[in-house]
Amino acid sequence: MNNETTTNENIINIKDLKKKYDDGQTAALDGVDLEIRKGEFVSLMGPSGSGKTTLLNMIGALDSAEEGSIIVAGHNLMEKKDFSSFRSKEIGFIFQFHNLIPNLTVSENVQIPMLETDIQDEEMAKRANKLLESLNLGNKVDQVPTKLSGGERQRVAIARALVNHPSIILADEPTGSLDSTTGDIILNILREIHQKENVTLLLVTHEPYVADMADRKISLMDGKIKEE
Repeated sequence: MNNETTTNENIINIKDLKKKYDDGQTAALDGVDLEIRKGEFVSLMGPSGSGKTTLLNMIGALDSAEEGSIIVAGHNLMEKKDFSSFRSKEIGFIFQFHNLIPNLTVSENVQIPMLETDIQDEEMAKRANKLLESLNLGNKVDQVPTKLSGGERQRVAIARALVNHPSIILADEPTGSLDSTTGDIILNILREIHQKENVTLLLVTHEPYVADMADRKISLMDGKIKEE
């Protein structure tokens, strides 16, 4: 457990958040209350269909709620209209299946979040390639994702998530499609990034040993948060 990098300031404040699907018949989130401090590493567990991905998508402004309050990095997401700038500045996404664009090079994939900024093309490439080098992918910058291994693709996804220096990283089963050895490498990278950069990390996982790496473990059951 590493609390040295956390502060008393909440970077995520969620109160009574509700989300329904199937014309209101299915409650994915049923009054979620959650506070996460700046710099905290939190793991989120729960059975399939419990709403874990829905909650991450709410925090990352990829989906919207019907009721409740959600404030992320000082932004009221229930009132905000333009989310592109918010996502590019505050949020880094890491998905289970990478979500890389196959016809773009590794470097171009990492540069995508910077397209919402005023950074010049040359600087975007320089920043992306430097980050890839730090993840031992410096010799892969001009390759396309289909030429990479699963672990390499996930490292590209991590680089893409970090390139704009976000305040929050949302990782949805980042090791779910990897073998155990490669998964451990990815987890160690994420833990090191959390410790060095003081970035807030919210990680969804099905694996108890992965959850144990976090400062705090929470579970999502029946659309509600339960502390462990």
